[in-house]
Amino acid sequence: MFYHSENGQEFVGLRALRNGRHQIVYDAVSGERVVVTIKDTAASTNTIDAALQEGIRAHKVLAGVLNALKARNIKFDLAL
Repeated sequence: MFYHSENGQEFVGLRALRNGRHQIVYDAVSGERVVVTIKDTAASTNTIDAALQEGIRAHKVLAGVLNALKARNIKFDLAL
């Protein structure tokens, strides 16, 4: 699952790791890249996807995604 912001300047995507965990990748045209590792192994792909869809529509996409994860009580690690 992946999404581009309406203006095409930002991207968020979900990837699965070999150990079964998930990561969210945030990329901006400005060159900023942030990887968010989902610590909550019980979080479903559908729930994470819903957070991505909510976040991509936010004025500040990365903050929107993180707030959407927090609202769903999904624990994560943020690597800048």
